[in-house]
Amino acid sequence: MYSRLIKPFYEEALKVQVVIDNVPGAGGLIGAKILQEANPDGLTVGILNVPGLLVAALAGATNAPNPAKDFTILGRVARSQQIWATGSRSRLQSIEDVLKTAEKRPLVFGASDVGRDGFVNIAVTSSLLGLDVEFVVGFRGARASSLAAIRGDVDLVASTFESILDQIEAGDLRPLLQISADQISLHPSLKGVPLLGGDKGLAARRAAELGKDVEEVKEDANALADLLGGGRVIAAPLGLEEGLFRCLEQMLYKTLTDPAFEEAAAAARRSLDVAPSSVAHSQIQATAKRVEKFLPIVQESIRRVRE
Repeated sequence: MYSRLIKPFYEEALKVQVVIDNVPGAGGLIGAKILQEANPDGLTVGILNVPGLLVAALAGATNAPNPAKDFTILGRVARSQQIWATGSRSRLQSIEDVLKTAEKRPLVFGASDVGRDGFVNIAVTSSLLGLDVEFVVGFRGARASSLAAIRGDVDLVASTFESILDQIEAGDLRPLLQISADQISLHPSLKGVPLLGGDKGLAARRAAELGKDVEEVKEDANALADLLGGGRVIAAPLGLEEGLFRCLEQMLYKTLTDPAFEEAAAAARRSLDVAPSSVAHSQIQATAKRVEKFLPIVQESIRRVRE
């Protein structure tokens, strides 16, 4: 969707023809590998899902390209934060109900696969909050796992807000927790839905209740929010000639800040959080360093699922 929105505006800015080659598979890893191995001649660029690639590295996928060092980052298009949600008919009316239920039994989450960003969301967030969880994996994407929550087959799902917004607006899903340090959206469905991070977030509160280091847990919650909200960036292979890089980067920024493009994105209900190359790259590098401590949590969760 983002590629098709960007295409006509980038074509106009660069005065070239842009051809979209959709490469699905392995949560974006196949497309990322193709981009990584392409000729650095400026003819191949692509959209990378930063959280997915960083999470793949966290989960031990050694062949996964690292967005912090394996690409030339041209700029960021958007960031999309994640939430926890449940079916509208669930007895879990609020995050307080979730906490009370967790005192009696493990919470059951639906997820598409181990090692994906939704899986890492569940594993790390539940660890920060001191909750025991069980995973039901194998769903084909966010829609399938959301349907499981709607049916009541699982208690909760973790997903980007935008990917399940239609189901929220239809009244089928209820948001319970924003995996962020700030309000994700002004959408009315998120009014009163608590944040995980920040000074008054749920992570800090639970740390105090459980006798944990509040500042450390708060920092970890914010790092998780940064990881999951790493967003989508436009990238090229490493080794791009400096003049070519500057041309592609500057014309991309011109494209993404064009009022006509902003209107097109709004009409398609796609959020934007534009950043130039230097900002996007430095944020990716900082996030990659901060989330290394999550590796044991993620690997333990993967081990439990595979046993």
